[in-house]
Order: sequence, then structure tokens, then C-alpha cells
Amino acid sequence: MERISVDRLRRYVVAHQGYATRRRKGTAREVLETVRRLSCVQLDSISTVERSHRIVLSSRVGNYPRATVSRLLGKGQLIEYWAHEACLLPVEDWPLFRVRMAEREVHHWFGPVIEGDPKLAERVLGEIRDRGPLGSRDFEGKGGGGMWNYKPAKRMLEALWTAGRLVVAGRDGFQRLYELPERVIPPALLEQPPPSEAEWLRGLTLRAVRARGALTEFGVKEHYRLRGGAARLRPHVEALIAEGRLRRLEVDDGGAPVLVPADAALETEPSGAVLLSPFDNLLWDRDFARRVLGFDHLIEVYKPQPERVYGYYVLPLLRGDRIVGRADLKSDRNTGTLRVQAFHRETGVRRSAALDDALDRALARLAWPLGLDTIAR
Repeated sequence: MERISVDRLRRYVVAHQGYATRRRKGTAREVLETVRRLSCVQLDSISTVERSHRIVLSSRVGNYPRATVSRLLGKGQLIEYWAHEACLLPVEDWPLFRVRMAEREVHHWFGPVIEGDPKLAERVLGEIRDRGPLGSRDFEGKGGGGMWNYKPAKRMLEALWTAGRLVVAGRDGFQRLYELPERVIPPALLEQPPPSEAEWLRGLTLRAVRARGALTEFGVKEHYRLRGGAARLRPHVEALIAEGRLRRLEVDDGGAPVLVPADAALETEPSGAVLLSPFDNLLWDRDFARRVLGFDHLIEVYKPQPERVYGYYVLPLLRGDRIVGRADLKSDRNTGTLRVQAFHRETGVRRSAALDDALDRALARLAWPLGLDTIAR
């Protein structure tokens, strides 16, 4: 088996993410291609600094027009669906995810919502059929005599979307606008049959490894939150290796081998400095981040303030191929200011002018797509 050092693996994995090293403007086409390259981009509602998907995408393509993602959803070029979590995905993956849609006809959180109230399901679908894309607020009851009870209708929208009977056709602010699939998804994709178990798992494995550059089998499972553990994937991984589509590499730290694309160019050298969303794809597999990046990733937004170590919304600072610190940030939109509430250097990282310069450059690059003119440190 081919062997790779942890240092070489780290440089390759970081460079593979394609972070932009200078301030630049991005286009809708670049956003679409970046989602395709990453396989999926996680969505999150917290906006203390900015929505996570915008931080993730702008760290790679630069300052792209704010309405881009909503327009790509409406044009049927991107979809939202459950991948790592709720994510943006390329529309070409719609047929592949019909397996998960069928699995989640009974909603994975709310239970048999559709089966439990088929009349409400049909009324919701009928409203959208008649009126076009609607958000959850369009189903709010009007006082005690309203047609809709907000909470059941909102859950029904979520359940119908999860089952593939609705799609997200855009956003009003951060609220989803739901539409019928046949009005958004290209017919050629809608007409494809669902994949077999082998096609589903091999398709996801290839996408995950190509997106991340290198993953263990456990990392592939985590990328898409697959059930059944690595054992479920193993025969499909072996088939992809036998077909010459993946390679397995031994790592010199003695840990689990990693999978890489068959044509992976492993000699890469990342450069520049960038602040990462706490939900950036690079950080999804925390064990892998600890092993390869030497970084113990913590997300503390759900902790009470006294229990937080680094802060509420903390962005890791990546410099070259190393995470060198963590910045607790907040966007003050009223004054157009990005506020640095704290910066914590990683263990073994010394204070220096070069580190300060890297942080300043990363802050400036982050602030620009956020529409913030001032940085307060």
C-alpha cells in the first residue's frame, strides 16, 4: 500500500479545499462550481457573523452577489437537502438522494407527519400548486378562525420537503420558499429511477472523497451522515478501488488508512490566511481534524456562556496548512463593524508581527463580503 506522511497529507487536504488567497469578486458560476466541487455546503441559521454557507463560499470564491444562492435554487441549479446536515447540493444529485427521500417519508425528527394528516398534506400541496412558491409564514393562522394552524403546517412543509414532494425554490431572507419539484427540477433528473443500494453508496463515497481530498471510511460516513457505519461502506470502497477510481494510502502515524481520488496530485503547498466558518467542510470530521491538522475543534454556540472556552461564534484562523488561532467575532451591522471580541492563539503558536498581519488580512477578506467597512480589534 502506498504510504504518506501526516505532514504531506495535511498540506494536500488543506490545499484541496481551494481557499482564495486574495480579495476578489466571485460570480454565480463560481458559486455553483464550488458547491459541485465541495459536494455539499452546510446551512445554518446563526447570523452572529454571517450565515455559515456565505462564509464557506466566500472563503473560496470571494465576494459574490448576495442573492446568488436563492437565484440558483430558483433556476433549478442548486437544491437544498439533507446531506451532512441541511445543505446546498448540485441539482445533478437529486436522483441520487431519492434514496434518502424514500427513507425519510417518515420524518427523522417529527415522525409520520404526512401519513398522520394526509388531508393537511394535500391542502399544503394544493396551496403551493395554486399560488406558487410559499414560505411557512404564508400558512400562519389568522387569529382563532384562520384556516391554518402554524405549527402543524410548518412541520408538514418540512416533512414534504424531506420526502422530496416539495423543493426549496429560493429564500426570502433566510426563510425557505417551497415549490413543487416539477416546476424547478429539470425533467431529465425527475424522470431518473432511484439508484440501487450499490449506486447510492458508491456515488456518495466518490463524491465525499473527491470533495475533501482524503477521508477515512469513517469520514465518508460522517460526510453524509450515513447509517450502518464503515462496515456498510467497505465492500463498495473495495469495488471503487478495484475499478481504479480511488486509492487507499497508509499514513505514517499508524492511524486508519485514507482514501484519495485515483488521480490525486499529492504534492501541494497551501498559502495565505483565511478565517473558517465553524461549519466549514474541512472541519466536519473532528477526529480527522485532530489527527491531521492538530486541531481540537469546538463549537460552543449551544453552551451556556460560563462554560465556553473560546467564545460564542468562533472562526478558526488557517494560515498556510496550520490552524494557528481562534477568533471570537461579531458583526455589528448598525455601524458596519466586524468586532474581534477575542483572539486565542493555538498551543505552541507565538505572538508575532507575521501572525498579526495574517489575522488582519483574513479579517479584511472576511469583512468585505459581509458588507462591513470597519474592523475593531
